[in-house]
Amino acid sequence: MAADWREDGKKDLLRLATGCLIGGLLVIGFFLLIINGRNFVITIKPGVDIGYLTEQGGAREGMHVTGRIPYVYDCFASMGDLDDSHISEYYYALPTADGMLIIGVPAGQYEAMESLKEETWQYLETGFLPGSAVAMEGQIEKAQGRLPYLLGEYMKEIGYTQEEIDAMGEPLIIQDAAGILERARIYAPVGMILLALGILLTVLYVFLKKRKAARG
Repeated sequence: MAADWREDGKKDLLRLATGCLIGGLLVIGFFLLIINGRNFVITIKPGVDIGYLTEQGGAREGMHVTGRIPYVYDCFASMGDLDDSHISEYYYALPTADGMLIIGVPAGQYEAMESLKEETWQYLETGFLPGSAVAMEGQIEKAQGRLPYLLGEYMKEIGYTQEEIDAMGEPLIIQDAAGILERARIYAPVGMILLALGILLTVLYVFLKKRKAARG
């Protein structure tokens, strides 16, 4: 009697462990895909070089952009907390062949972008190309909130007319997301593997259970 009780306990424990393992694989895999799936899709799109967009134009919403920013105009806006004591992102104007893009960079790249900006204005005065090109990777999106207005005001300050600004259409922004995209390249495939393994183990468990029941 005691032996039967111990045997049943072992079976129950094994079923519980199997359920926890399969459930854990499915849940973790699902959440890794939910969190990183969209960014992973961006990474598998062919990357368009930023230098090409500056020379040839053609920026479109949804583009995966990579490369080095060859030059840049001023920082015209920033995003911080309520009292602006901590800035988390800076926004620069990037002239292209057919308009003006917004470059959004994290605070950690501020000094590099400022150096590139100074070299850009020197380039316009002396003809010497900037040597501090800044690497980035991101996706092109429509600029939101006050960014289109602030970009328009900045462009007026540097000599653009309202007609020229309107002719460029809705401003687009490249958000630097190199770190996020790099994590997506790692965690999304891991999520796929865990999810597939969880499904495979579920099918195997059900198959073995039915086979055992059929044998009586």
